[in-house]
Amino acid sequence: MIRNRRPEVRALPVERCCQVLSVSRSDFYAMSGTATLCQPDAPEELEAQIQEVADQRTAYGYRRIGAALRKTGNRRATDKRVRHRMRKLGLNRRPKRPKTRTTTPGKGPASPNLAANMNVSGPRQLLVTDLSYVALPSSFAYVSVILDAYSRRALGWAVSDSLSTDLPLEALQMVLSREDLPKGWVHHSDRGCQYTSHEYRERVLTVQGLLSNSKSGCPYDNAVMESFFKTYKYEEANFQTFRNIEELKLNLATFLEDYNSQRLHSSIGYCSPIEFESLHDSKYKPICVR
Repeated sequence: MIRNRRPEVRALPVERCCQVLSVSRSDFYAMSGTATLCQPDAPEELEAQIQEVADQRTAYGYRRIGAALRKTGNRRATDKRVRHRMRKLGLNRRPKRPKTRTTTPGKGPASPNLAANMNVSGPRQLLVTDLSYVALPSSFAYVSVILDAYSRRALGWAVSDSLSTDLPLEALQMVLSREDLPKGWVHHSDRGCQYTSHEYRERVLTVQGLLSNSKSGCPYDNAVMESFFKTYKYEEANFQTFRNIEELKLNLATFLEDYNSQRLHSSIGYCSPIEFESLHDSKYKPICVR
């Protein structure tokens, strides 16, 4: 007795499937496992969405614009597709500005790099800080900012026409007036003369903080702050013309408010700092040492 055998079913190669369905490989993999096939968004529609985000978020890169669009439900806004459309639209052209030096090695004692091996598990455990500059019509203004390394939230800032120790002390005092820091919190900076000065070190130790300094000539030890100042300059300051320090102060305050509440950060899963902190374990209870 001869039994009828079912013909062997062979899967088509992915390339052939893409040809038959007239879709790209990325679209094919994105649609695999779904019951229906969705037509990709029109290029003009995607470009309009990209332009809308770029108008609101000056100089956002393609990754953040893609993340912002995907948060609104546009699953077709892949990084590759967004980057291609941004190039076509001519976005992300960043002007360059004059430079000056802000770090002068201090004569005071430097502290070991505690941040290098620190396991940061919550807010206000590790605060990082640095100084930078912004060009004015005929001079430079100097900016000091303090960030929470866990959430990237900006906690304190100050602006001055001088690089004296008073500048970072003003930023530190803003933090201390607003935050209840836990005992043993770590303050990390480079070895600039402002941070190794007796006055600044004493202020940190007075509120039961631990001092930490980067190795000499190694900016990667304070990469969080390097990244912040790059963000501020490339997304905001380099596109502005400040006539005086007061205009810079107003701009920085507005930028930091938006930076904390709205800007998406790749290092914390494309959340804003405030959003990321809201997801933190509610059991965190800081000890007031002010």
